[in-house]
Amino acid sequence: MLRIDRFAPGPPIVETVDGSFEDVGQLALFDGAGEDVLAAAPRLRELVPISWPTTTRVRRLSYSSISLHERCGYRYYAERVVGLRPAPWQPSTDGEPTGMHPTEIGDAAHRLLEIVDLEEPVAPGPEALAAQVHAWYAAATDAEIECIGTFVRTYCSSDLARRIASLNGVRPERPFAFELDQVLVNGRLDVLWRDADRALVLDYKTNALLDRDPAVIVAEEYLTQQTVYAVACLRAGASEVEVVYHFLEAADAVVSTVFTSADSVRLESALSAAIERIRAGDFRPTPSPFACSGCPALDVVCAGPRLGGFAETLDEDPVYASAE
Repeated sequence: MLRIDRFAPGPPIVETVDGSFEDVGQLALFDGAGEDVLAAAPRLRELVPISWPTTTRVRRLSYSSISLHERCGYRYYAERVVGLRPAPWQPSTDGEPTGMHPTEIGDAAHRLLEIVDLEEPVAPGPEALAAQVHAWYAAATDAEIECIGTFVRTYCSSDLARRIASLNGVRPERPFAFELDQVLVNGRLDVLWRDADRALVLDYKTNALLDRDPAVIVAEEYLTQQTVYAVACLRAGASEVEVVYHFLEAADAVVSTVFTSADSVRLESALSAAIERIRAGDFRPTPSPFACSGCPALDVVCAGPRLGGFAETLDEDPVYASAE
């Protein structure tokens, strides 16, 4: 309530016959001598609870959007529904100098592998490598350029690269799109090979392994992406699809999974369930250092890893570099 008389003159103070002073208003308050009584505050209307959003209109989804929702529904809501941009990255002033975000390192490695001849994979020399990376990211340091070059050389010297080179008609950066539950799902494949009713998809990863099993990383972080790739190829007519992940930190860090047309119903059901969670407005936060890194809602409207008893902090955990 807004009181408009808080600075109005108070009741008079008068002198009594014995020379003391009395507050007429204060005496009147205790004597009940007809003083002005403030009117009772009116009862405000009951607030109507705001209902949680029941449905989200979805017509188009990239596999990266679906994967983002799987990692954290609230970050998906902040970025893909509200339209907030990921938080800008600030280079660290401690330790080694840096000019690139880890995802930019991953992006540069992907772009270089895109222009490598898959039939005769040869990594660019040091000068050509530095010139190309600086053309994309002028602030790249020598250490970061060397890291990017290591990723490219790791693939080019691997058994997997020799296997890919032996395939006829392998192609990089192939777009795909298919419709599921009236939603257009689209994206790009790092490498695609097709032969009659078989297909192979290769996806490069620049994640820091940190002594983890690559197969566990795929199962925990890339299951939705793997499902989308498999469904895309099965929908395109393949009866057998091999989805291969190569973690470029090591030449032998390869995870391969084969899907057949018998898996179509299971894969599409899992993908339909993921789409339905987005449509139903399931935007619950599932924080982790990986999901929260760069989130525009972090420390603004969401406590991130501090929710639900998370003890980790973003500063204590590595930033996993992966370019979608």
